[in-house]
Amino acid sequence: MRLSTLIPLLGLAASPLLASAESVADYFSSLAPTTRSVLLNNVTGAGAGADPGIVAAVIPNASHPDFSIYWLRDACLVYNVWLNELVVLGDKSLRPLMDDVTLALVRSQHVESLSGSIFNGGLEEPVFYLNLSFIRNASYRPGSPAADGPPFRAAMLIKYADWLLEPAQNNGTWVADNLWPAINLDLQWISRTWNQSSYDLWWPPVWGGSYWTAALQYRALIAGARLGHKIGRHDTVVDYPKKAALVLEYMQSFWNPVEGFMSETTITDVALGRSGVGSAALTASVYNYDQNLGCDPLTFQPCSDRALSALKVVGDKFKAMFPLTQNIPADKPGWFGFFTEDEFIGGQPQFFSTFNAAEQLYAALTTWDKIGSLSITPVSLKFFVQFDKNAKVGTYSSGSKTYSQLTVAIRSYADEIIAMTAKGTPPDFILTESVDKVTGEPFGPPGMIRSLAAALGVVDTYMGMPPPSWSFPKKRAAGTDGLQDVDSQFYFDSY
Repeated sequence: MRLSTLIPLLGLAASPLLASAESVADYFSSLAPTTRSVLLNNVTGAGAGADPGIVAAVIPNASHPDFSIYWLRDACLVYNVWLNELVVLGDKSLRPLMDDVTLALVRSQHVESLSGSIFNGGLEEPVFYLNLSFIRNASYRPGSPAADGPPFRAAMLIKYADWLLEPAQNNGTWVADNLWPAINLDLQWISRTWNQSSYDLWWPPVWGGSYWTAALQYRALIAGARLGHKIGRHDTVVDYPKKAALVLEYMQSFWNPVEGFMSETTITDVALGRSGVGSAALTASVYNYDQNLGCDPLTFQPCSDRALSALKVVGDKFKAMFPLTQNIPADKPGWFGFFTEDEFIGGQPQFFSTFNAAEQLYAALTTWDKIGSLSITPVSLKFFVQFDKNAKVGTYSSGSKTYSQLTVAIRSYADEIIAMTAKGTPPDFILTESVDKVTGEPFGPPGMIRSLAAALGVVDTYMGMPPPSWSFPKKRAAGTDGLQDVDSQFYFDSY
């Protein structure tokens, strides 16, 4: 069924700011199948000259040999989308591919590289050749070692393991005996090293603490503890929730209460390469989206006051940064980049982070509808006043006029973001890494997988498809049943 046919059935309207032929639904109807085809046939496995389950960073091209490699981080962004579609949409055609992916991820743990071996740092090697051999050319492996590798890899294996445990698959013994040892290898590493410095995810990388990495570590420890309990490995995971609590506390230290955004790194001195302003934390928000957590600010859920404030603050800084968007009205969206000091390939606006911004808003809308209300706090007020200058702090039920007006305006704003990306999309719908910061024309090599993964992520979220939950249930206050009434602490007693 075409996406444009599904949209009315889901109660979603295309943006009135687009001509009907260029509506969000029609744009996605062309973008999504092309993106899926490129991911499956042009950058994965044999189609890219790679081993099974390996995803090249970009469509292999002799003019970009430094991109014809396996970036674990970017590949996991793709794996995450495939797993969501396998688990939530039930697309079992992806099952053989995910078996190949699982083997590739496990193999990546055992490659001895310049980062070390499996015993002394090799788990943090982020980049390999397409046959999973290690890279000796230092210019091809910037930001190595990278501490986000073990938690990202573990989270993908855990998500697949959770699906394999379902009665329809009934693979519990295989998960416990074969997959769990690989998962626990990464979890043990995270548990021992979570508070150590590493390189961040952008180029040029900086050495320090990273919010993105901490957010991934927290999720992996929580999801790993949950999985361990499911398969009877209670003693093995007993310390993981305790370590997760420490990571969660550490994550709060990145919050900038003065400006109202989540700093990307512990490096916040421009003279050292970073102000802390960038899109990594917003990417973590959509990656860690769990509808069962409601609008929890500690885990930076998409509809939390902190995440909404950060979207506004960071978005405004990027808008002022790019010539393409400097003259856009204050109440209109602009392109997002990597970070505000970015000079990589000229410091261009990115499809990846801009799609993530729209995805955050679509996720927030879905969660508010499930909760039955939205809340405006002093932290998030700056976000809401761009849609209603008279917005006030308070909680508004889904049946109220204020709720209706705000959610309609926010959906239209998210649609405008997509309309903007549509203008920069190549005619063949094969996304590049970025657009030119002056002209808005496609810029960079075609088929950049971080752009492709973000495109499918925003399509799925636009359709109201929440990803599978990774968290423990939250403790309800006595006499309450709404997610907005829960606290932000997890409990593990029943597991």
